[in-house]
Amino acid sequence: MSSFSQAMGYYPYVFHPITVLGASVLLLVHYEWTRAGADRSSLWHRVGGFLGAGLLALAPTVAYFVNTGASVAASTAGNSFLMDALVAGGIFIASGVTWLLWRRFDWGHLVPGMMVAVAATAVPYVVLSPFWNISGHVIISLTPTLYLALVDRKFWPLLAIPVVMVPNRIVLNAHTWLQAITAFFLAAVIVLGFYWLQTGGSLRPEPDSTTL
Repeated sequence: MSSFSQAMGYYPYVFHPITVLGASVLLLVHYEWTRAGADRSSLWHRVGGFLGAGLLALAPTVAYFVNTGASVAASTAGNSFLMDALVAGGIFIASGVTWLLWRRFDWGHLVPGMMVAVAATAVPYVVLSPFWNISGHVIISLTPTLYLALVDRKFWPLLAIPVVMVPNRIVLNAHTWLQAITAFFLAAVIVLGFYWLQTGGSLRPEPDSTTL
């Protein structure tokens, strides 16, 4: 096996989409906290709130395996609509709880904006999954990194993660080019569209206010 093949084999584990999503949200949490000039305890409240929402996101998957006694290894091998639905369900829960926390404690508008975009891109992922093997790896890794790049252009290098993820899915025979590129296009259009709505019709960086 060549070094290239080995690297591509490790890539979706090193840059697992859920890890990319979680790390991106934490980056935005810190970025928004810095801009607000709040005290350090506020940062830990925000981080704790998001991590708590992330734990709640595991509830559908844990409930499924506990109730069915199914093998985790067998269930997660290959492509499965059920696993896609469980992942999407977790994303909806984490996004919704995080959005509510930020609104309840008035922690800012950037994180809620990302949560709306993340939940929105999960919709075509779960809707198309039973009929067509669209790439969740591409959708979930592009959504938060693109949102970060829109908020502040200093985050644009993070877009390399989803860009490499597209050919990675082909090299690993997980998806076709059409499935991977369509996932990239759909996620990009949805994120750009929601960001444009949130900023009142602009793609300017560091939005001062949002409408969602």
